[in-house]
Amino acid sequence: MPAALALRAEDRLGILCQLGASADSAHKALDAARSAGFRRVMVNFSWTAVDEPFLRGLPTWLRDAGLQCDALGAYVNCVEPGAVLMGTRAEDFARAIRYAPELGCLRLVAWTGSHQTDLMKPDPRNNTPESEDAILRFLQPHLPSLEKAKLTLALESYITLTCPDAPSLARLLKRLPHNVGAVMDPPNLTPIARYPQRDAVLEEMFQQLRGRIAVVHLKDFRLAPNGHSYQLPGPLAGEMNYPLYARLLKNLPAGIPIAAEHLKPEEFSAARQKLLPLFR
Repeated sequence: MPAALALRAEDRLGILCQLGASADSAHKALDAARSAGFRRVMVNFSWTAVDEPFLRGLPTWLRDAGLQCDALGAYVNCVEPGAVLMGTRAEDFARAIRYAPELGCLRLVAWTGSHQTDLMKPDPRNNTPESEDAILRFLQPHLPSLEKAKLTLALESYITLTCPDAPSLARLLKRLPHNVGAVMDPPNLTPIARYPQRDAVLEEMFQQLRGRIAVVHLKDFRLAPNGHSYQLPGPLAGEMNYPLYARLLKNLPAGIPIAAEHLKPEEFSAARQKLLPLFR
């Protein structure tokens, strides 16, 4: 039996919970995940907004909900850490490395990065060798801490960021040790110009990032009316070929977290019921 099939679909499929910055908002998301039938989660919150009681309480909240935390958002901007993209500064990234073991978590997720503070705004400086070098300079001092904590860092990119497609992300990862990998997220890594060939691009992603995929995200996409950007709904709500995506994912090792995203807590249950048949 392939390693990918060693876990049932019900056990593999997780959900990304946006926890907010309060205990109430975190409980709402975690309770919704549990009620929907999920047992595995990726959690994300703004590190600049949460306080110490929140961080002390989260491990207990996860245990009480019967949830395994597979990945923790630590969305620092590796290209330019001073340009905060999603509530995570350089010092918060270091704190996340120390904190992840308290959650029983083995993976962190960070942005490749940008010279902008707007995630959706492109910048020509992002598509340069100098920006890739900047990612390496930021990560290198943290590599020993990641290794000591037995953590894998998954770098997430987007079409506006540095390494906006699978070939450039694979090129960067060749310069980094194997405890740094990629977030497989096809809408984020499909160039606008190749949207009509998105199935071929999807298959190429798996070839180019083979062996370096550390976290999988499930959302969807469609071309925006302006033709120059994407709309990013939840899974099975756009134009991505999900049967093809599910088939490619089944060849990945079972230990790689798979998290549905871009969903509100009230949408968790319906999304899970729609996704499960694809993974069975």
